[in-house]
Amino acid sequence: MADGGRPERLYVLHFAQSHLDFRLAEFQAAAEYIGAAYQLEPTPARGVASEHAVAGDVSRPFMLCRLADDEAAVRLLQRCSCLRAVWELWATADTYAELHERNRATRHYARFIPAHYSWKALIQSFNISISDARRLRIINEFSYMAFQGPTRMRGADLTWGVLEEYARARQPASESGEDAAELGDQDPRLVQLFLGRKIKDRSGVVPARDLIDKLNLKKRRYIGNTSMESEMSIVMANMALSGPSKLVHDPFAGTGSMLYACCMFGAYAFGSDIDGRMLRGKNAAPAGGQRATGVALSAEQYGLRGRILDCATFDMTRAPWRSSAIDGMVDAIVTDPPYGVRAGAKRLGKRDTAQQRDEPFVMPDGRLAHQLPDYVPPTRPYRLSELVHDLLNYASALLKPRGRLVFWIPTMNEDNAETSIPSHPHFALVAHSLQDFGKWGRRLITLKKRTDTLHIPAPQRTTSESEPTRARASDGELEFRNRVRPHPRRPRSPAAVRTTAQVAAIVT
Repeated sequence: MADGGRPERLYVLHFAQSHLDFRLAEFQAAAEYIGAAYQLEPTPARGVASEHAVAGDVSRPFMLCRLADDEAAVRLLQRCSCLRAVWELWATADTYAELHERNRATRHYARFIPAHYSWKALIQSFNISISDARRLRIINEFSYMAFQGPTRMRGADLTWGVLEEYARARQPASESGEDAAELGDQDPRLVQLFLGRKIKDRSGVVPARDLIDKLNLKKRRYIGNTSMESEMSIVMANMALSGPSKLVHDPFAGTGSMLYACCMFGAYAFGSDIDGRMLRGKNAAPAGGQRATGVALSAEQYGLRGRILDCATFDMTRAPWRSSAIDGMVDAIVTDPPYGVRAGAKRLGKRDTAQQRDEPFVMPDGRLAHQLPDYVPPTRPYRLSELVHDLLNYASALLKPRGRLVFWIPTMNEDNAETSIPSHPHFALVAHSLQDFGKWGRRLITLKKRTDTLHIPAPQRTTSESEPTRARASDGELEFRNRVRPHPRRPRSPAAVRTTAQVAAIVT
């Protein structure tokens, strides 16, 4: 439900058929950012009574929504990556005869009849392919609208059309032998017909859906094996309400996917990672060199060097922030923390805490080891439960009131969603959406910092007191890595191991 009064104009939201669980959450975030009042309406379906129709059904590609005007629809298209198009609704019906009757009664098309309006028609079908001949027949059936202007395939003032929604079911057999795709409203799979005017964006602003191709990993100059795909990065940027004058931070920046997406919406971004090699890239620029590498290379490719403020190397649990400077420092934290499937989480320190040095190591030439350009500090495994706990504390210290924390957590699909979502006294849950991978998935969590929180001290680790002397990644029976891969590889038996001499004898 939107804030403000009830908008009077009814529109059809046409969503892309990917990431169904994310479409409504992203739409709501986009509407909140632009300040658009909206109200989702029950979307009719054939054979379903109006009182039983569902509002906001994410399983269907079309959704009815009330908006203030066309400008609000255009701004949503520019912001929401899950939206393919927005149509002003003229009529909806179960059959074409009923659709024509309602269209003649409402006459929404009347204002476009004058000759100075150019036009074109679109007939789109979901879950079925129709012939050009049938498209032409449908268009000719609307000849009573009698548009006097010229037809124009590009840059027309009016684009009107029919959206046919079909269910995913087996094609019925036709008694006359006619192709099932030509049955029209006699097809039992038909769910609903929508007639309307397509909203067009003439502002020149790049729609959010076009950013998916622009940020495509296949075209990016610098990527890693855990780089976030472009569509999910844009969704995360939307959930964080990224925009001009906003400062976004990613404490697990890696190759910078979230930084680029947030900056595409006009925000400023700052990234950090425990492994500086991920930020700098494999082939770092020589001392004093100007050649961009790593995250800076892709930022240069997208023209975002001025918006990505910098990247720093540090452990989130040992953050260098001063307590006097961090209170309300960032507007959003957007991150994809490692959770042990493709990359394991790490934190500073040695596995054996008894061998941890407190003083710097001096090299034979008198230089300090940690000041060398190729120095890599020792790290140890980081349990997922502790990582999430520390991330929430870290975000509570850095975020402004009403600032958002957007992050991923893995989940087994048989788990109850409500019990797997982390909570914190300083945060309120905004949304959670599941990306399903079959046996397991990952859930995108969006939290908003409460406004009634007092000054929070700088983030410090609170779990070190309970750590064992020898830390292991597999500690705890409920650790996610153990549940995804419960059966580690068994060592080969001695009988299966051949010596070098035996192998040589077989070869010769």
